[in-house]
Amino acid sequence: MAAGPKGGWKRWLGARLTGRRALVEWGLVAVLSALLVGWMALTPVADGADNLVYDALMRAEAGPADEDIVIIAIDDRSLEALGQWPWPRDLHARLIDRLTQAQAGPVAYDVLFTEASPQDGALAAALARNGNVRLPVVLDAPGLNGAAFREDAPAPGLTEAAAGLGHVNLTVDDDGVVRRLPLYLQAGDRTWPHLILPLAAAKGAAPAPPAPHDGGDLFAASPEALIYRGPPGAFRTLSFADVLSGETPAAFLKDKLVLVGATAPGLGDRYATPATPHGELRPGVEVQAALLQTLIEGGGPRGLSPGWVLTLSLLPLGLLVAGFLVLRPAANMALGAGLIVVTLIAAATAFLAGGLWLPPSAAVAGLALAYPLWSWRRLAAASAYMQSEVEAFERDGVRLTGRAQGGDVVARQVDALRAAVRQVRDLERFISDALRSLPDATVVADPHARIILSNDRAEALFGDRLRDDADLPLLFQSLGEPAWRRFLDPEGDPGDITTPDGRILKAAAALLTDAEGQPVGHIVRFADMTRFRAAERQRAEALQLLSHDMRAPQVSILTLLDGPAPRLDPMVERRIADYARQTLDLAEGYVQLARAESQPYRSELLDLGQIAMDAADILWPQASKKGVRILTPDGEEEFLVQGDPALLRRLTTNLLDNALKYGPAGGAIQVSLTGAEEDGRPVCVLGVSDQGPGLSEEAARRLFQPFGHGGADHRGAGLGLAFVRTVAERHGGTIRHQPGSPGATFILTLPRITEEE
Repeated sequence: MAAGPKGGWKRWLGARLTGRRALVEWGLVAVLSALLVGWMALTPVADGADNLVYDALMRAEAGPADEDIVIIAIDDRSLEALGQWPWPRDLHARLIDRLTQAQAGPVAYDVLFTEASPQDGALAAALARNGNVRLPVVLDAPGLNGAAFREDAPAPGLTEAAAGLGHVNLTVDDDGVVRRLPLYLQAGDRTWPHLILPLAAAKGAAPAPPAPHDGGDLFAASPEALIYRGPPGAFRTLSFADVLSGETPAAFLKDKLVLVGATAPGLGDRYATPATPHGELRPGVEVQAALLQTLIEGGGPRGLSPGWVLTLSLLPLGLLVAGFLVLRPAANMALGAGLIVVTLIAAATAFLAGGLWLPPSAAVAGLALAYPLWSWRRLAAASAYMQSEVEAFERDGVRLTGRAQGGDVVARQVDALRAAVRQVRDLERFISDALRSLPDATVVADPHARIILSNDRAEALFGDRLRDDADLPLLFQSLGEPAWRRFLDPEGDPGDITTPDGRILKAAAALLTDAEGQPVGHIVRFADMTRFRAAERQRAEALQLLSHDMRAPQVSILTLLDGPAPRLDPMVERRIADYARQTLDLAEGYVQLARAESQPYRSELLDLGQIAMDAADILWPQASKKGVRILTPDGEEEFLVQGDPALLRRLTTNLLDNALKYGPAGGAIQVSLTGAEEDGRPVCVLGVSDQGPGLSEEAARRLFQPFGHGGADHRGAGLGLAFVRTVAERHGGTIRHQPGSPGATFILTLPRITEEE
């Protein structure tokens, strides 16, 4: 009963703190959402999403094309009739004369004449007769030889004959779509108006030139948003060939605003625009016509200043954030969805009815972030509250059993929480049982090295030292090892620990991390290596016995037999000497096999062909005595392997010695060395073939086992091929026997080191 008031006081204080925490989190949600809105409204990060809305509204605004604008198209039909591009300039002169005869209005001739031509005189004369034709200029930045820009103007003579010049530079947005064109290009005190401006001036729609631009770099001034009326081909378009031949009535051209330019796909002057959403491209001359109609109609959609964009984007966010404090969750969700819809409708209405472009993405993103962020924090607060209540019940000794029966959301959440707690408890029990079943003493420590879990073997090893405040330094000190941190390095090998009572332990640790990869502690295992180390010492002593204590008497026997002492019967001497040599071979073979199985290898980059020749040189005296030739590869190609040179040399020597033993006198031993692939990796294949009697099926089965013999006469100790198999396998290779006719072949395969490695 004493715990009740204390727990109630804590819950009351927690409720007060929760209310303040909610206000702090509400402020953080508002600030974070506002920062997102400001970032998207004042930087180009949202341009991609805004452009999608802009293009959709532009398609919705499509209306009829201005009938006073006429395009004379250099189309496929004209190319077929007049020949391939570029055409002689007298054709352009003739077209201009046709326009003069038809009393056409001002002409924007969107064809570049940058290089001089013998026909420039005729073209200049036609331009002079008309007096109302403008020619294009293209400016590229940067220019040649370090210049800020390059101006490609008409050839000399044409500039003076034309009514004026204008730039036809297009600006393409990052997504490759043409939405705006600069009405002027500036560099210092020079200004180039757009080619279309004089045609718009004829309708009283040319804007005033901008103020001079400081600096010598090319600057695009007065960008104008374009209005596209319909898909490509919406403007009245006449074929160049029809106008030139006189087939087009003069009434179609009289007093019209004429644009001459390429529309044939093969000429390449085509661009993506907002009104062509399905990949269809619009000819550049139609883009210029769209600019002309936009200027005649009073200009395209006007953008707001960054300050206004930010203010209007924050307005719906402010309404939603205010609703968080007074509305229920369902109402807040409806308010957020409604504000998104209202924002999009407002942007569309301002664009279509007022000619104002208000980018909606920043406002929508702020709304899309604020509601789930606030909902998450409220859900987290509710979860924390339920968790605190469950803990309070447990402190009060109340055991929660069964599942909630009601369909209430809170009841289901409490039931889910209860199931989660039960699952965590079961998982803890599973981990504890698994830890206790480990065969070695094992402890789990937290990031501060305090022991939080241990198994029975650890308790038997450390006894009372595994108390509630035990830590890793205390445990290692009890084993006589104060430098405990070096045992926590999973990459190092700190060696064994010898305890004061003589036991030998091997400590190994593994780092424990959480779901985010952050360290949360260590699991440390203490393996009792006392018996294993004793067995290792016994093995070393056995090797010492074989390598020295057993070999020394046999060497003494052979020395006495070769000395000047009174001789025994020759048959007896030969038998004693054979038995002594067999004993020496047995001891040597066993020692080498044991070392090959247990000792660490010294790894070097070796040429297997050179190893084979070295082995042949070692056995040359025995082979010469028997009249046997050892045929080795020519050594022109390197067969590189990674391995222990002494062991690989002895392996090859054993193979050759085996062939020498069982091969006939006067015969030959063939050593082959080739490259191959096994399982997708390069390997070296060394073959040793003899001309001996071969092996029976029974002998082949036990050939590579210790004390297995290859022939009926049991020559040798039977350990040489077991040594070969051991060394080959520890080098990642294989050894196998291949029957011959006659004789036998042993095939050694080792991983090959290539130049790339």
